[in-house]
Amino acid sequence: MDASDYLAKTYALKELPSNHASDKALAHFAQIIRLWGREIERGGIPRRVDLSFQGFVGWHARMIISRLPACGDLEFRIIGHDIDEMFGHTLKTGDRFSSLPHVAFEDYADYFKAIRAGGTYGRYSGIIPFEGRAHRTFDVLDLPAADEEGKLAFLYSFFVMAPRRRV
Repeated sequence: MDASDYLAKTYALKELPSNHASDKALAHFAQIIRLWGREIERGGIPRRVDLSFQGFVGWHARMIISRLPACGDLEFRIIGHDIDEMFGHTLKTGDRFSSLPHVAFEDYADYFKAIRAGGTYGRYSGIIPFEGRAHRTFDVLDLPAADEEGKLAFLYSFFVMAPRRRV
């Protein structure tokens, strides 16, 4: 298992609404992109308090909400049931990404730091990056959200299972 088994990349957040129209991989996330779209078009990101959990109908089991500190070491706050199962029950509320066992996503901190720096969203595609889980693959859309004061502080991650492929 190595970096050739996945692709983790960040993109300009302001381009997400138009990328959504032309990128078929983003089609799975259309409902989610609409939730962020209005704020992105205004040059911002939604505040966590303004994101209604009801807006995520159909995604609850396939999403993670994390605190996103500047160091890029996520702190898991809410973990959907399907995600918990996909990751072999290794993700726990309050844990940090760095504390997870057998992580194969070695450049995770740089990826999350780039999103935390502002103006970007992330896409991960490929294997589940944990030893013993590489037989399953997924696509992930990582979107930033702000705290009550409007400062970028959270990451919303949405998962779609994908067929096994090389990236």
